[in-house]
Amino acid sequence: MIKKIGFIAISALVFGGCGDSVTTAINNAASGDVTTADITEQNKVLIINDVNLESCVIIKNQLTTSNDFKDAKTLVTEVGVHCTDYGKNADGIVCTEQSLSDWVTENNATEITVEQARGEKACVIGGDSVSN
Repeated sequence: MIKKIGFIAISALVFGGCGDSVTTAINNAASGDVTTADITEQNKVLIINDVNLESCVIIKNQLTTSNDFKDAKTLVTEVGVHCTDYGKNADGIVCTEQSLSDWVTENNATEITVEQARGEKACVIGGDSVSN
């Protein structure tokens, strides 16, 4: 009975007037304490729009494992952000705005497919350049 009441209360919050606060809480949980200012301070930024939270973590882990980013930080935010939102030019070196399908194809991402990864968030990953 208590589970049913809890489910009803959560459903009311999500589908009622508090949907925005629930969405913000989920984004904050995925991003941790990372802010726009934290991403702006990074040497490199990758922005992928239209991705879900779980896939954003997979993308970050692959970038870190492949040594593309050092000390990577992830910010999950609303769709539609661009490099200029983080004080960067979209030059492909310092900041890249990439579609989810292009990222999956170019990185041979075997952990996810475009269909699995598609979502309603922007995945912003900032990190330091890795020097060889």
